[in-house]
Amino acid sequence: MDSGRDRLIEAGFWLGQEGKSREVLADSRTVSREVENPTFISKIRGDYGLIWAIGERRNKLPESSLAKMGERLSVAVQGFHPSSFLSEETARLRELTQGKKVISAVSGGVDSTVATLVAREALGDNLLPIMIDTGLLRSGEPEQVKERLSRSPTSLKIRLVHAGGKFLASVKGETTAEEKRKKFRETFYQILKEEAGREGCEYIVQGTIAPDWIETQGGIKTQHNILEQVGIDPATTYGFKIIEPLADLYKDQVRSLGRHLNLPRELSERQPFPGPGLLVRCIGNVTKEKVRVLKEATKTVEAGLSPFNYEQYFAAVIENRFAKDPSPKTVSETACEALGLPKSEVHVDIFEDRITGVKGDQRCYGLLAGVKLSEESSETYGWLQDRLRQLQTKIVEIFPDITRVALLVKERRGGGPLSILVRAVSTRDFMTAAVSPVPWKILKDISKQVLKEESVSRVYYDITPKPPGTIEFE
Repeated sequence: MDSGRDRLIEAGFWLGQEGKSREVLADSRTVSREVENPTFISKIRGDYGLIWAIGERRNKLPESSLAKMGERLSVAVQGFHPSSFLSEETARLRELTQGKKVISAVSGGVDSTVATLVAREALGDNLLPIMIDTGLLRSGEPEQVKERLSRSPTSLKIRLVHAGGKFLASVKGETTAEEKRKKFRETFYQILKEEAGREGCEYIVQGTIAPDWIETQGGIKTQHNILEQVGIDPATTYGFKIIEPLADLYKDQVRSLGRHLNLPRELSERQPFPGPGLLVRCIGNVTKEKVRVLKEATKTVEAGLSPFNYEQYFAAVIENRFAKDPSPKTVSETACEALGLPKSEVHVDIFEDRITGVKGDQRCYGLLAGVKLSEESSETYGWLQDRLRQLQTKIVEIFPDITRVALLVKERRGGGPLSILVRAVSTRDFMTAAVSPVPWKILKDISKQVLKEESVSRVYYDITPKPPGTIEFE
C-alpha cells in the first residue's frame, strides 16, 4: 500500500467464490471487519468498488459499518502513513484504558513487538510486557527475545512465564490441526487470565493483524489469537478485554510502522514465526521427541537459508506412516507423466497424517505426497522449478485428497521413524505465497546435516504454493 493506488494487497482472496468473484477479490484491502459482513475494497479496471461477502453471503452493508468504512477506504486508496496511524492509535488507547495497567503479550515476532511498542507510546509504565514460554519456541528463543528486546532502542522489560509442560499436556494425543490450535488457544488465554488476575489488569494487548482474522473468518484455519471475531467474548470467558492495535494492518504495514518506531531491521524484517510456535510444524501427534528433533532441524534449516532472504523458511516434522489410498502407484504414474520420466525413476509415498490446505476457497485437511526420483533425475529436476511446479499442480488437480507435494532431497536407509520437511516461500502479504527456488545444492547440504539426527531418515523439499497449501503445515 505504501506506493499508493496501484499497490493493493490480496487480502480478500480466500473469501471469494469460483470464477469472476474470486478475480474481483484478488486485489483488495480490508475496510470493515464486522463479523457478519467483512468489507473489502477492490481495484477493478482502475476504479474502486466494494465487496462485503463471505462464501454465499450477499448482505447489504450495515449502516454501523459506514463510519469505519470511510476512514479505512481513505487509507486503502491513499496509502498507509505510520505517523498518522500512530497518532490516532495512541490517542485511542489512552482514551480506552484510562490510566489502568495493561498487559502486552509478547512473542518476539514483529507483530507482537510492534503492537507492544505502539501501546507503550500510549501507556508508558502502565504497560506490562509478558512473554509466555510455551515450550514450542525455537531453542533458546525465550531468553534471547527477552535479552534483545531489553536493549536500546526497544528497552522493554519483559517477564517470562514458563509454561511448556501445560501446553504439551493440553495437546497430548491430539492429531488434528484445528483441535491442536484450539487447545493451544485455550491454554494460552488461561495463562494470560492468571497473569491478568495477578496484576489486576483489565486489558491485554496482542499483535493480531488482518490476515489472522481473515483466515479464521474465511474458514482457512483458527488463529490462536482470534477471539471476538469468531464470537468468543474474552471478558466473559477469561475476565479481560482484548486490545488489538494492528488488527487492520497487513505485514508490510506492520514492518513500516516498526521502522517508524526505530525498531532495528533485524526485528522489523524478522521472518514470521507462528503464535503456536512449533506446534503447527509438528504434524500429527505432538511428543517431546518430535519437538526436540524439530528444534534441531529448525536451527539447521534457518542457518542454511538465512543468506537468501526468503520471506519465510523453516522445517516441519512428520512420522513415516503411509496411507494406501489414493494408490501410491497411481500417483507415481501421474508424477511420471508430469515430469516425462519412465516409471522406474519415480516413486511416491502418501503420508498418513493430514495437513492443512485450501481447495475451492475452503479449508481442507489433505494428504502429503512425497515424491522420490532416481538420483540422476533428482540432480536434474531439483534445479528445474517450472517442472516441479507442473508436478505439484498435476498431482493436486487429479487427486482431491492430496493437499501437498514434496520432493525427496536425501534419505538415510535404516534411519529413524521421522521425516523433515523444508519449506521456503516468497510473498508480499502472506495471503498468497510462491515456493522459493532454493538451490538444489543448498537443499542437499541442509539434508546432510539434518540426517545426522538418528530419529530422521528422510528430508523433503515442499514444492506447494499457497494456495493450495497454507504457509504453515497446520
